[in-house]
Amino acid sequence: MNNASRFLSAALVIASSHAAFAQGAGAPAGEPAQPTEPVAPVPPTPPTPPTPPTPPVQPEQPAVVVAPPEVKPEEPKKDEKPSVHAKYDGGLKFSTDDDDYEMRISFRNQVRFEANRPLEDGSSFTDHFYIVRSRLQAEGHLFGKENARYKLEFALGDQGNFSYIKDMWMEKAIAKKVYFRMGQWRRPFNRQELVSDYAAAFNERSIENEFAGGGRDIGAAIHNDYEKSNEGVEWVVGVFNGFSGGSDRPIITVSCDQDATTMDITCPNTRPTNFPKDFSPAIVARVGYNSAKMKGYSESDLEGGPLRYAVAAAYKIDLADFDQGDESSETENMSHGLEADALIKAEGFAVHAAVVMMKLKSGDPDFGVLIQPGYMLIPKKLELAGRFSLVTEKEDDRQHIEARIAVNDFWHGNTWKVATDFGFLQFIGDGAMDDKMDLQFRAMLQLQI
Repeated sequence: MNNASRFLSAALVIASSHAAFAQGAGAPAGEPAQPTEPVAPVPPTPPTPPTPPTPPVQPEQPAVVVAPPEVKPEEPKKDEKPSVHAKYDGGLKFSTDDDDYEMRISFRNQVRFEANRPLEDGSSFTDHFYIVRSRLQAEGHLFGKENARYKLEFALGDQGNFSYIKDMWMEKAIAKKVYFRMGQWRRPFNRQELVSDYAAAFNERSIENEFAGGGRDIGAAIHNDYEKSNEGVEWVVGVFNGFSGGSDRPIITVSCDQDATTMDITCPNTRPTNFPKDFSPAIVARVGYNSAKMKGYSESDLEGGPLRYAVAAAYKIDLADFDQGDESSETENMSHGLEADALIKAEGFAVHAAVVMMKLKSGDPDFGVLIQPGYMLIPKKLELAGRFSLVTEKEDDRQHIEARIAVNDFWHGNTWKVATDFGFLQFIGDGAMDDKMDLQFRAMLQLQI
């Protein structure tokens, strides 16, 4: 045998012995060997994909904020009119979106029962109902709040009179808070005259107000919105047709003529008017001061709150066309008026006080005083007020006295209320004709729309 044959024979012998040993070790002796369960093949593990390379870190860039494009408001077309809105604000108020145009319309009314009785032998009460005031008012501005402001107040037959214009004025701002006005309105002399008929504590103004020549007149003025009693200084300077007020009511004059042939007398009425053919210029100036949150031209303290006050002084002069007239000189022919007033309010209490001096031409000066306290017994609801007023009349050697009390029930402020007062008017002095006294009771229902 060669070497290769020997190597192959030895390998076969070794392999046979290994097989016999494995078969004997798989079962106990004497038991046949159990066949083994086939083992499920293990699936091969899929290869792991390679990890992608990490990108290099870039430095952080600052955020760029891009502003949105500017959106311009859409301008109305040239032929497109601004829209108008309406709301209630002390009247029916119409205004445009831009507030360049505004009109407030209000309707104000007073109906009164009045009883009068002179304290003379054989006298009796005279009583009647009547419409004291019925007014239609429109006010507002055009072309901007400071450009063209206006007011029209129309009387629809006050106290049985025919209809006529009470207020009609137009004004424009000529500087910051400085206005130029022309038209007809209350002459800015005494405070009680400037208080609205619908914001007074009594049914009518006092005899001191009549003595001061209160009333409306036609003229022109420069002012700083004094009627709104803004905080701080208020002022106004104006020139008017005459020295005394009350000329807001047109006057009907009668001129009678007799026909020379028939001897018939005719008395035609002239055209009603409230302005003279040739005016006698009167200059009126007023300056005052108002504390914060003070309503200086409303007599009752409906607002309530801590101490507030308004004070003012005024002067007026009748230039009398710089004519001597029947007097010894031009200066003697001029008339003068000087007035000071104050209104104080605190916690429902209000007091209105005033003093006025009037000197007509070369005559002696006469004086008038007013003191008018009031208190809200129920805040914003029920008020008790008193008034004492005195006017001297040296020419007639007598004095005119007024004394009253008032009880006012405010259902909705001055918009809707009942106002009552009771008192007397009396003349005393050597020229008083036995101290004549008249008693008067007034009860008024007031509504403003």
